[in-house]
Amino acid sequence: MRHDADTIRLLNEDLYGEHDAILYYLTHAWTVASAYGPQILEIANDEMRHFKWLGHTIAKLGGTPDLATPPVTPVSTTPAALQKDVEAEVHAIDQYEAHADLIGDVEVVHLLHRIVADERDHLRQFRELLDRTHGEPHQWPAHADSARVAGHLQQAIGVEYQQMLTYLMQSFLDEHLPRVGLDMEERSVDEMRHLGWIGKHLGQLGVSADFARGPAATAAAGEQGEARMYEDVRRWASAELPALLPTLDRILAHERYHQATLSP
Repeated sequence: MRHDADTIRLLNEDLYGEHDAILYYLTHAWTVASAYGPQILEIANDEMRHFKWLGHTIAKLGGTPDLATPPVTPVSTTPAALQKDVEAEVHAIDQYEAHADLIGDVEVVHLLHRIVADERDHLRQFRELLDRTHGEPHQWPAHADSARVAGHLQQAIGVEYQQMLTYLMQSFLDEHLPRVGLDMEERSVDEMRHLGWIGKHLGQLGVSADFARGPAATAAAGEQGEARMYEDVRRWASAELPALLPTLDRILAHERYHQATLSP
């Protein structure tokens, strides 16, 4: 399966954007924004999944994924890092939507819209973190041999990073069947993450999750029934629990992607 060079070029631009976001988010989570490290690392994990999907898609279309390393400009305060992250998400959403308008392959467009659903929620999270921050500069702990230690660690970072890119390229081109988007394992991971998000909200309400199987009729209807169930829950939440809406909107976007791209 081969597509025109313009489609591959656009997807490689998206791949580079995900690569850029991963490096920035990891850097910020490890350094000046470490107070929010776990949440930022979770977002970085999402971007790693996007990177994987795009790499496989480019390979399926007959292209070669571009794994050029984006430069990372350091920042010195938490607000500066979070502002950079907000701007990155705004740019990513705009770029994905523009590329979706230019690409004719329906399957690829579905994938880009699926990714945008995540990016919109990332933007919401980064804006919330930025609102919580008051501009205090990050204070580094003193270390007598910090330059020497940093030199050793930086060498390790470079080696590990290069090996990761080598393995990724081999995975994209050699080891997996080329495909667009998510395989069944990835779809299963989506469902497990949805379960975790809903379970977290239940826990905040003081309720333990019940893992009994859902209604038979809903299960029999598959993705379509699942989407309808979440639409019903969303209508209730819009009046009774608006704080749940961002999570429900993200899940609904995922379920609609699953529904649109499953083989008939």
